[in-house]
Amino acid sequence: MTSDTYYNFLFHNTGQKFEEVALEEGVALVEDGAFISGMGLDFRDFDNDGYPDIVTVALNNQTFPVFHNVGGHGFEEITFPSGMRELSRSMGGYGPGLFDFDNDGWKDLFVTRGHVEALPKPGTEIEQCNTVFRNLGASGKWQALTAEAGLKASPPARHRGCAFGDFEGDGRVDVVVTALGRDAEIWMNRTERTEHWLEVRLEGTRSNRDGIGAVVKVVTKAGVQYNHMTTSVGYASSSHGPVHFGLGEEARAEQVEIRWPSGIVQTLRDVPADRVLNVKEASG
Repeated sequence: MTSDTYYNFLFHNTGQKFEEVALEEGVALVEDGAFISGMGLDFRDFDNDGYPDIVTVALNNQTFPVFHNVGGHGFEEITFPSGMRELSRSMGGYGPGLFDFDNDGWKDLFVTRGHVEALPKPGTEIEQCNTVFRNLGASGKWQALTAEAGLKASPPARHRGCAFGDFEGDGRVDVVVTALGRDAEIWMNRTERTEHWLEVRLEGTRSNRDGIGAVVKVVTKAGVQYNHMTTSVGYASSSHGPVHFGLGEEARAEQVEIRWPSGIVQTLRDVPADRVLNVKEASG
């Protein structure tokens, strides 16, 4: 949980209670030890190593901190080595979401941008355009795309919330964004290169109906990816939809594994791509 000019919090579920462990796990503060105005966050595996990472956003000159999960043994801040520090320093952010927008197999980062202030201040951009940071894969670097992604087609604003989903069923994740005193913005994903994709829609029986908390693993010839079912994304927002995977050039998944909150593990093999895969929790 991010905080505004205070320590962040991380609550570890022991199975019987929650313990606050942010300081010892390395996410309580950013790399220089300063308090920042933390806004939204997303918690997903962006480097395909099987462990969910954390991306948070903050205001101008505070950067968008990136915390890499070190194999389940705490977190390492990689804002500087990943290039995110330089890319985001001049930006103010509210709502982040980690989704594979170009379906290349690596989760990208969309950020709604704007400052908390309402009145212009010298040297501070109050109204801002949104940005998508492309995940450059194994290099561990990000690429900031604003005008290049078409996000300057709408005037800058004090953007806040965001929601994600494939609105027209073409396998590309789209975005809805809110802004203070403005109409909501709908950004349709028009990425030109056609890559394969797979979405997994869960129906729990022993677990909760929507399968929230289920971990999904997808294996193709190109490698392994992980994601999980959640509706909690961004800032003061919620997104409900299938768990999305970009498969790149792979036209089928060799294996899809679902680990349900109940403890049941289901495995499906040789699954064709470019479809929504409906999975009902097995009886165990």
